[in-house]
Amino acid sequence: MTRVAGGGTADVTTVTSYLVTGNGFDGGSEEDASPLESFTLLNFTDDDWLGNSSVASGGSWGNNTTAAWSVCDDILKDRAEPPPDYTSATRYGVSVILTLVPLLTMLGNFITILAVLTHRKLRTKTNAFIVSLAIADMCVSLLVMPFGIYQQLNNKVWQLGDILCRLSSSLDVMMCTVSIFHLSCLAIDRYLAICRPFLHERLKVWHIVMMLIGCWVIPVFISFLPIMNDWNKLGIEDYLACAYPPEAEACVFIVNIPFAIVCSLIAFYIPVVFMGVCNAKIYMAANKQAHQIRTLEAAGNHSHVNSHKKRKFHHEAKAAKTLGIIMGCFSVCWFPFFIMNIIDPIVGYRIPYIPWMVALWLGYINSMMNPVLYFFFNRHFNRAYRRLLQCRVCKGVRDYDEEMITGMTNTSE
Repeated sequence: MTRVAGGGTADVTTVTSYLVTGNGFDGGSEEDASPLESFTLLNFTDDDWLGNSSVASGGSWGNNTTAAWSVCDDILKDRAEPPPDYTSATRYGVSVILTLVPLLTMLGNFITILAVLTHRKLRTKTNAFIVSLAIADMCVSLLVMPFGIYQQLNNKVWQLGDILCRLSSSLDVMMCTVSIFHLSCLAIDRYLAICRPFLHERLKVWHIVMMLIGCWVIPVFISFLPIMNDWNKLGIEDYLACAYPPEAEACVFIVNIPFAIVCSLIAFYIPVVFMGVCNAKIYMAANKQAHQIRTLEAAGNHSHVNSHKKRKFHHEAKAAKTLGIIMGCFSVCWFPFFIMNIIDPIVGYRIPYIPWMVALWLGYINSMMNPVLYFFFNRHFNRAYRRLLQCRVCKGVRDYDEEMITGMTNTSE
């Protein structure tokens, strides 16, 4: 039994049989009807079928079939054009290019984790968030991107079943939320380090552990709970029935307006605003501390305490700058997707397929960018990457070499 839009139920087999035998197919079989014909009739209410229709009074079946077709025509009249059909060469070429993204993402983030584990100066409380973020980015490359590549290879046809379709959508939402929650925690850490240094020093390991658990657990409820319960489809069942019937074998994550707004606010807009406020406060506090240091230097105060304070300030300020760049890249990469995520249901799902895919993969590419940013903007990560890529750790060059070199140079970190 399938629920009808008007609130009643209708037997799918019976409705399809009526459609086939009564509309001019001359007694054809059920298979003679197109999927759209048999599916769109379910958009009629009980009154349409049992009381007010010409079917109930022995009228023309052809009129009802035409009316059934017009239901989906009305629903889909403003819908975006369907995805283009690529040639096999284009499809495989795009898939090969896209395959490089998860491979490079996996490699870069694996090296990041290895760098923290094998280099003592990188084993800090702050870098626990970096390691966890790298794991999240690796999960994107392993659990999310392959489904997108599969659809490109298979000409956007989904043959893996409804459960895997929901799972892929849930993982997609979850991993994006996990990433931005990690960046929010890093923003809190940098804010405390520069604006509330005494409070930052009181941070314990269990504080970090609880924050990391929150970064992973909360997104599960934001993603799996609503998607597995079809909350994103409430109120748009007719559109989905017409646009993506089961026979279409499509796996498309379509959301209603409330879900789009709430999910986008929690997973992107609120964290981005929060990180922006943190970075603004960090910038103002850093300028204030830099002014104080310049004042002390102008007064000729070069004590050991002040020199230590200066080095620590430069280290925290540079770390905050690196984090600001990482947050900026994340915001730029995901902003187009989350703009379209809200606009599309409001305008009746008119945004074409290609802009959606470009915006989505731009967001995925962000998972590949973080190791590159660490390499260019963090001296310790730069050295660690170089040593790992040269296999110098394997040859017995240990952390004390790096510490000796660092001690002989006047670092600005």
